[in-house]
Amino acid sequence: MHLARIEIDLLTGQIRVCDYLAVTDGGAVVNPCLFEQQIQGGVAQGLGYALMEDVSRPLGLVRSNSLATYLVPTSLDVPEILSCAVPGHEASGPFGLKGVGEIAMNGPLPAVANAVADACQKRLCHAPLTAERMLAALEDSHETEMCA
Repeated sequence: MHLARIEIDLLTGQIRVCDYLAVTDGGAVVNPCLFEQQIQGGVAQGLGYALMEDVSRPLGLVRSNSLATYLVPTSLDVPEILSCAVPGHEASGPFGLKGVGEIAMNGPLPAVANAVADACQKRLCHAPLTAERMLAALEDSHETEMCA
């Protein structure tokens, strides 16, 4: 389960994640520090995917072909992340473990998108949830057009 608390600047459309909670069922936690780092890194990556990482491919060619034009989150973009492990044991995993490195990045996009929908009753259906898309949603009175 992932939960994001956000702020939306109504003048610019900028979405800022203020706080983040990730509750993860990763089976047995052998190394709590490593578990925490995996979740923190995955959430940071997922927030980048949710809010800023946009791969434009007109005619099949990647337009953002350098890190100068392809934005990724920095420490200033990532909020405090509270991570909680669900105690458990995975019978099919070694030592009762499950993988957690990949699953942590699956939650941020839906968590942020649902926070936006809750905050302003506008559902953004195309990632990343950029300021431009947020402004367009705030100005548009027809929610169905955003999800088409």
